[in-house]
Amino acid sequence: MHRLAALLLILPFFLQLLGLGETPLGGGLCGELFRQRDPALALISPGFWYGLLFMVLLALQLGYGLALLLLPLLEVRLGPGWPRAGRYLVGVLLLLFLLTRTTGLPAPGEGGLVLERAPLDPLSLLLVGLSLAGGLLLRENGRDGAAS
Repeated sequence: MHRLAALLLILPFFLQLLGLGETPLGGGLCGELFRQRDPALALISPGFWYGLLFMVLLALQLGYGLALLLLPLLEVRLGPGWPRAGRYLVGVLLLLFLLTRTTGLPAPGEGGLVLERAPLDPLSLLLVGLSLAGGLLLRENGRDGAAS
């Protein structure tokens, strides 16, 4: 079960990288980050900062998923806090996704800090859905580990 959760947590990072450019699925969580072509820092849109934030979160999720896959192969025992850390990471990603799509987060803009909502596209929904599914599998694993 940990392997499936790890794969679901790793997959969004690679799907985001494959989703670059203008695809029918949209730009994903980090689409605006890759559309910028050497702009002045003052002219960068809030979507760029959201993309940067989500790229960092997806990279952390990738690292967590890889560790979840590889540490048991090295016979490293994962403690009970390990699934909890993964669930918190997914929870932060989900919370920030909801905030950026509903109200926006304060981000630097042309006239100071601005609140701007990010567009909702199918690729971003898919990425968050895969992350959420991985987090839910970690939750089930945590319950199984507590029962045994």
